[in-house]
Amino acid sequence: MSQADEDAICAIEDRFNAAWDRHDPDGMVESLTDDAQVITVNGSWSNNREEFRDLMVRLHGPSGPFRVSTRKSPEKHVRMLGPDTAILHYRFWIDKDIVEDGSQILRECVGIRVMRKIGGRWHTVAVQNTDVRRGRRH
Repeated sequence: MSQADEDAICAIEDRFNAAWDRHDPDGMVESLTDDAQVITVNGSWSNNREEFRDLMVRLHGPSGPFRVSTRKSPEKHVRMLGPDTAILHYRFWIDKDIVEDGSQILRECVGIRVMRKIGGRWHTVAVQNTDVRRGRRH
């Protein structure tokens, strides 16, 4: 794996976080292929880029639970599967997630992005995110 590829893959997660912090759904989907599939920490499954964008519009909108939240991913690990295929594992935090009772929480999660290099540029083809639940044995 070249350092340039690893940096480009990690930069996708960084750009996603920056778009999240701006509450910019178009920025959040910039790396997704048109047919990318995304599964959120709550089990919502988007079957393409436009579905995920629509979900982010709703979740970051005026009454959405992420409308004031911020996101960071301090831990990232890239694994190359071939010259044009990679997996990015990452740990991330969402701060100020508004829950049902109106309070704000800090949510810790882990995720995986499946990446493809298309036309010399890395793109996300699949995402799976999972909440970390402390105290669980498995």
